[in-house]
Amino acid sequence: MVKKCLSAVALCFLVSHAVFAVDIQINGLKKTRESYLRQVLAKYNDIPAAELDLNDVETTLQEQGLFSSIEAYLDYNDQNNIALVINVAEKISFLPIPFAMYSSNTGFMGGLMVMDTNAFGVKDNYVVGGIFSKSMQMGVTSFTKPSLGRTQPGFSVSGSFAHRKNELEDSHEDTVLSYRTIGGSVSASVSDKLTEHVTVQAGVRYQYTHISLGDEYESYGDTLKTSHACSVNGSTRVNFAALNEWFLSNRTATLGAEMTFFSTGKKAPSLNGQIALQQPLPVSRLRLLATVSAFYTKDGCITLYPSQSAIGTTIMPGKFHAPRMLGSTFGLEVGLAKTNIATFSVYALYENVLTEEWEGDALMNQGYSAGAKMYLAKIAFPAMAIGFSHNVTRHKAKFSVAFGIGF
Repeated sequence: MVKKCLSAVALCFLVSHAVFAVDIQINGLKKTRESYLRQVLAKYNDIPAAELDLNDVETTLQEQGLFSSIEAYLDYNDQNNIALVINVAEKISFLPIPFAMYSSNTGFMGGLMVMDTNAFGVKDNYVVGGIFSKSMQMGVTSFTKPSLGRTQPGFSVSGSFAHRKNELEDSHEDTVLSYRTIGGSVSASVSDKLTEHVTVQAGVRYQYTHISLGDEYESYGDTLKTSHACSVNGSTRVNFAALNEWFLSNRTATLGAEMTFFSTGKKAPSLNGQIALQQPLPVSRLRLLATVSAFYTKDGCITLYPSQSAIGTTIMPGKFHAPRMLGSTFGLEVGLAKTNIATFSVYALYENVLTEEWEGDALMNQGYSAGAKMYLAKIAFPAMAIGFSHNVTRHKAKFSVAFGIGF
């Protein structure tokens, strides 16, 4: 992975002349602008060659998600000076991507997304596309420019419009509410990378929702009204990455808050947080996976209740929603094969969910999930996932499969 081209004599020279920083030479760029990559690598400009961590250089580049292969080593340049030489091969970042998902809980879902994860060669990201299923038709668009540092904030703008049939279930998969919505939202946010590992974000969103209730659920008419809603939100994220020949693994902590104001005069605060660990183990193809996630909202409309995806679990019914959820997962992922096309892996997780039933009672469920994934090497999008979940508490099992970007 890391190649060192200097002779032992040259290395001794570097140690004795550690006050001198290295030049950076980048080879293999096609779409990515060299000026952008030099900004990413700016933190290495003043590091003496003898103190340079080549694995850290490769990890920094791998975090960009732009390259299928990376090689970093020290060598002499044409001026006979010490240089940090970086050879990269870029992933394909622009593609129209069809995707499809099937879950035994929710049925089929599919769509088409036109995406570019390296727009203009500076890692700007845009998405335009549609999502379709028996119960939902949605159009989405977004544009994101990442922050590179405190003096270079980023921003994001997005919009969506959808018609959907909503069915909410309790933990026994019994339908407790059914309604239709049509509406859309627009949002904007700014982000700032305070340090190499810490990013903060603040944003606003406007949402319009027209709600149609069936006769069976007219009792919800006082609370489920057609409404306009505006919200303000903020979050902070801390991330540390580790790279080996199999995985780019991240250790992250996030904390977010949002306040939503409805045209009816109501307001609803919400909080969310997560600690997630992907830890490489001494056997390089093996890594530990663990998360603890929580979501809490007070006085929120039922339409704002989160599903289990908000806490990263899979054992609850796909249509189960609740205002307060706490979940944890713990398990392993094993790399099976790594080729020039893709990396193949399998995983197994033990899951817990602490939440609230529709009647207001506390609810604790546990179970396990397992599956397989394929990560494409030369395209900047996921490729395939197959998963199985078993809720041991409720004796319920479900199966899902996704192709394209649907997982």
